Amino acid sequence: MKRFSDTEKWDDPFFTDMTSCFKLVYLFILDKCDSVGVWKVNKRLVEFHINDEIDWNVFLSYMGKKIHIIDNEKWWVVKFCDFQYGHLDTNSNSKPIQSYIRLLKKHRLFKGYSKGIDTLKEKDKEKDKEKDKEKEEEKDKEKEVGFNSFWDKYHSITSKPKSDKEASYKYWKKLNSTEQEKATEKIKEYYVSINDKKYVKKARTYLADKNFNDEFAKAYTHPMYRLFKKTAE
Repeated sequence: MKRFSDTEKWDDPFFTDMTSCFKLVYLFILDKCDSVGVWKVNKRLVEFHINDEIDWNVFLSYMGKKIHIIDNEKWWVVKFCDFQYGHLDTNSNSKPIQSYIRLLKKHRLFKGYSKGIDTLKEKDKEKDKEKDKEKEEEKDKEKEVGFNSFWDKYHSITSKPKSDKEASYKYWKKLNSTEQEKATEKIKEYYVSINDKKYVKKARTYLADKNFNDEFAKAYTHPMYRLFKKTAE
């Protein structure tokens, strides 16, 4: 039986990342399945042809939704028909198309084919995941804006060289919103509480050690704090 072969699979990470053994199994199934993509499972024959033992559980796990297990004797390559023939239209006058539809119905797969193997509930879950991902991206953007404000303020007050920004941002993201706000607000108090300025920490260490939670007993009486306060006013 002749059929189309997807030459672009050699550029598809899904295929190229497979082990050589799994590639041969996948190609074997594509060649030996029937005209709608249903393969009569014969594991011993596969292992004989490729001369290797297969961990079938791992193989199926890797294939994910590309292969649908009908039962112990039949597996279905879900996108086989779409690739070989395009969408199978029940109103088509084509005899081959109608024969493929009859075969899908015989395998009790046509309902799954026409609606898609994923249920509507699963599709909704995918949409929810996308929404959650978008929300996370928005939060990350907000965190980045807040971090840049902290970063500039910290180095403006402490006059420390700007270094380890990426590492600092990692610690910043670990803080909750309250801690982030406090970390920015407490920079002045932290700075003026250090008598010997050579011991003022880098922004990265300040965040990692959460020094903004320290009690700055000296800060309010320190002359530099009064100077900062006056300047701010």
